[in-house]
Amino acid sequence: MIQVPNPWRNDASISFWELNPEYILIFEDFHKKDRSKGKLFSSTVMWAMYLKLHPESSFYNMSNKEEFIKIKFVKDDKFDWTKYVDIELLFRDTILSQAEKSLFEWNELMHKRDKYLKSKDYYFDEYATDENGDNIITKTGNLVTIKGTAEQLDKAQQVTIKYFNEYTKILKELNEEKLKRGKGNKPLSSSDANRI
Repeated sequence: MIQVPNPWRNDASISFWELNPEYILIFEDFHKKDRSKGKLFSSTVMWAMYLKLHPESSFYNMSNKEEFIKIKFVKDDKFDWTKYVDIELLFRDTILSQAEKSLFEWNELMHKRDKYLKSKDYYFDEYATDENGDNIITKTGNLVTIKGTAEQLDKAQQVTIKYFNEYTKILKELNEEKLKRGKGNKPLSSSDANRI
């Protein structure tokens, strides 16, 4: 379980490695290659990963979180997330629980879906017309129909509701998981877990 400064401050100078020394072994190559003073650069990348990927991050639900974290936290508009894909995958694999991994995947899917659906115009089927505004008729005497997007978008929204229900189930599992464990992944006492 990642230790974060309490209270959290938007301050990359707080060493991820000092608060979480056990992760030096997991991210050993990345840590060793960092030649910055106090391993500040690799620490900043690790905090950026935390802010992007961990469900307890305040940035977690933002649709544009990568850009926001890059500008506001890393403070480098040239920061390229794609250079750290291996670090991100290892972070997700080792630091996130299975429920947190599933939640992240669903969250990303829902953001992409929402962005795509919002980019589409909503319109109904209509008849094609020529430059004079007259309906175009096929050789068989039928009107030429231009297919609208309304039916597809309505169906997509219905599927989104189903996806949201699945997302809610994963969120519930994650909350139950949090109740079962405390700091350092130790089980919570009965009083801390509100069982007594």
